[in-house]
Amino acid sequence: MAIFTHMYNSICINKPVIVCVGTTSVCGDSLGPMVGDILIKKYNIDAFVYGKSSLPVNGVNYEKYLNHIKKHHTNNIIIAIDACLGAKKEVGSIKYTFDGLRAGAALNKSLARIGHVTILGIVAEKSSNNLAALMNAKKSLIKEMSDRIAKKVVSLTAALASV
Repeated sequence: MAIFTHMYNSICINKPVIVCVGTTSVCGDSLGPMVGDILIKKYNIDAFVYGKSSLPVNGVNYEKYLNHIKKHHTNNIIIAIDACLGAKKEVGSIKYTFDGLRAGAALNKSLARIGHVTILGIVAEKSSNNLAALMNAKKSLIKEMSDRIAKKVVSLTAALASV
C-alpha cells in the first residue's frame, strides 16, 4: 500500500488544486461552481477541480473538502475561487491575492482559510443585506466573469506546468 501512496503523491505533486467555492442556489454565489464547470467541460484542465454545479463546495461541506485537500494534496499549489461583494465601482472586477481565501465573509461566516492564490470575482455591491445583493446579482455578469476567470486559471496552470 505504501508504494501506491508514494506513486499517487509523486503524480499529484505538480498538479494544481482548484477550489471553486459557492452554490448555484444563489445567483451571485454561483460564480465558483460556474468556473469549475467551465474548467472541466470546456478546457478539460489538467488539475484537481473541486466545486462545480453538480458537486459544489459550500458552507455545508467546506470543512470536509478542506480536510480532504489538506490530507491528499499537501504539496500542490491551491487556487481558490469565490464570489465577493465590493464597492459599486468594483462590480465586475476580478481581484487576485496571495493570502488564501476566507470563504463566507459576505455572510459573516468564519470558515478556515484555503489557498495559495485567491481569485475573487466582485459580483455585486456590498450592502446592509448581503444575501439579497448576492441573490440579485446579474446572471449575465456572473457568466461573463466565470469565463474570464476560467481563462485566467487555464493560463496560470499552463505557466505552472512549464516551471
